[in-house]
Amino acid sequence: MGGCSIKIRFQCLCPSSKDDSAAARATPAPSGNSREVAIIAADVPKLTVRELKKATDKFSASKLIARGAHAEVFRATLPGDRAAAAKRLIIRTPEPDGSAADAGIILKQQVAVASRLRHDNVVRLLGYNITADLPVLLYELAGVGTLHDALHGPEEEAAPALRLSWEQRVRIALDAARGLAYLHEAALPVAHHDVRSSNVLLFEGLRAKIAGHNVFKELEVWNRRPVSRLTAKSDVYSFGVVLLELLTGRKPFDDTLPRDQHILDSWAAPLLAEGRVEECIDPKLGDQYPPAGALKLGRIAVQCLHVQPTSRPSMDTVARLINCDVIMQHQHGVV
Repeated sequence: MGGCSIKIRFQCLCPSSKDDSAAARATPAPSGNSREVAIIAADVPKLTVRELKKATDKFSASKLIARGAHAEVFRATLPGDRAAAAKRLIIRTPEPDGSAADAGIILKQQVAVASRLRHDNVVRLLGYNITADLPVLLYELAGVGTLHDALHGPEEEAAPALRLSWEQRVRIALDAARGLAYLHEAALPVAHHDVRSSNVLLFEGLRAKIAGHNVFKELEVWNRRPVSRLTAKSDVYSFGVVLLELLTGRKPFDDTLPRDQHILDSWAAPLLAEGRVEECIDPKLGDQYPPAGALKLGRIAVQCLHVQPTSRPSMDTVARLINCDVIMQHQHGVV
């Protein structure tokens, strides 16, 4: 897998045009009131408990892919031998505050939003069951795994990380940026709230898609208001940390390093702001990267990490900067 090579061939449409932006492949938000929005898309099937158990061999331990505080993920096989990831949710009833709906209604709303997301860089919902006894969401299965594991190696295994090339890292960054831009601006406006390298999934050809749909939080979507700028900018900050991981090969927090390097953004951002990219670059890259391109990607990360949320770029702007300032200039021989 580490020897996989990617050629980056696509057109750059700079800030005056949005044809190459995430919005270009967006599914328009449905018209109408909140009741229509809460309807789950007809092409995303509801699966029975029996079908889910058959697909996962009764949620066998041998099918377990990952376990977290909010879900367990199992490998599933759908009709036609189609592979999928079955995310069995751990539902916690929200605290009553006079306005929160019960957990089942909230889950249905989230599934309704996820079912309508259509973008090349957002993991697609394939099916669901939201009954109280077995709440499960089925998604596309990432054959390569997560960006976190590709960069750092699986935490639960002694497996090595992949040796991602510079071109592969930048392509992954662009894919992920476009996926987030779509969520923020083009479809039913949602913020992700959990942007991190383990929620960037890698598929065939190391193409990246944003995952983590069960933690999406709709922001006034039922009232047809745009996504909260502050919350979207929080996603932008988190994406800046992901860019630093791609640049440095380091984890967001690593207490095995010297104390002043424990927190990745606190250590790397000042160096990159001063143009000292060679002190930050992942040693695994050796000299196989364009210094000018690395510096530009680092400066994009620094913009994402700005202390003032309103001074951070939108994700659509981030995607276009990566495309125009990093990838296209590298293709045209700017080193």
